[in-house]
Amino acid sequence: MRADFTNAVLQRLVTHYVGNKHTDNSFFYSEKEIDLGGQELKGQLCTYFSWPFRDIEEYYEFYHESNIALNTVKHFAEQIFETPGSLLSHSVAIAKHLFEISDSPNIKSGELHLAYFTGIYMDGSIVDAIGIYKTETRDVFFDVDKGFDGYSISLQEGIPADKMDKGCVIYDMPDGLLVSAIDKTNKRNEAQYWKDKFLKIIARADEYHYTAEYLAAAKDFITKQIPQEYEVTKAQQADYLNKSITFFKNNDEFDEKAFVQEVFEDKELIRSFSGYKRSYEQEHEMELGDSFSISGSAVKRSARVFKSVIKLDKNFHVYVHGDRDLIERGYDEAVGKHYYKIYFDNEA
Repeated sequence: MRADFTNAVLQRLVTHYVGNKHTDNSFFYSEKEIDLGGQELKGQLCTYFSWPFRDIEEYYEFYHESNIALNTVKHFAEQIFETPGSLLSHSVAIAKHLFEISDSPNIKSGELHLAYFTGIYMDGSIVDAIGIYKTETRDVFFDVDKGFDGYSISLQEGIPADKMDKGCVIYDMPDGLLVSAIDKTNKRNEAQYWKDKFLKIIARADEYHYTAEYLAAAKDFITKQIPQEYEVTKAQQADYLNKSITFFKNNDEFDEKAFVQEVFEDKELIRSFSGYKRSYEQEHEMELGDSFSISGSAVKRSARVFKSVIKLDKNFHVYVHGDRDLIERGYDEAVGKHYYKIYFDNEA
């Protein structure tokens, strides 16, 4: 399921400034909506606010520890959907909420933009959506101006039109609100305030979620847990990784019994994975599941990090994509170094 913004229209836009309590302690809210002007500006802004979300298939739902009605962003989003003309007043409340939870010195100040869209095609329905974005990064660019007797060049500072720091789109679906979110600037745990503290969202339990999380757990088990319990070569680990991603690529439905038999084979290794899976579920507070429909897009995205690479000192990288029996590991006592022997038919 993907959002189609082809015929989407940006109807309203409001921008505020949200600072940080530990640094500038500033907060500025607008008293009017932004004049979207002509169709060119309106179209460019619509593209800027929507392009990062056009290929996203990972969705979230709002939550709250005690009462979902206390989720601030969800509450005001529902009010805006009910009365789109209230975007300005409710956006101020959302901006104040962001300011209040910006309680870490690592959180950057920046503009907070709230947009209202119509005409988005989503899962068979035409829906409205609210976009919330925070721009923290500014770039310097050259402004070349042609005068009567020549050109002048000056330095200007602005928001990059091809880069978005943080954002979310809230879709008003027939069965409730659905959220997609990105955070490309802050990776440290203390800065995960955008999804966890501001939006308060959790991954939606759908086929994309189950596929991505199961693959992540399998990768962690192969690369981190197996070496702690067994004597295993990098080539063997690469083989397990290849078999894992291949299983997901070759099947539409996931069955855990078939997966562990095909990938791990050994009974002791299967038993170890079962225990690791339980620990992973407890640590991440989620259920991985043992049968579900496989999301092709989640497999494609996960495959990027399932690269089976053996790094040999600083001299060689060996990419292992197939049969483990075609690569052998040994030790040459005369040279005093380990080696790999690789069998192949053709050299390109």
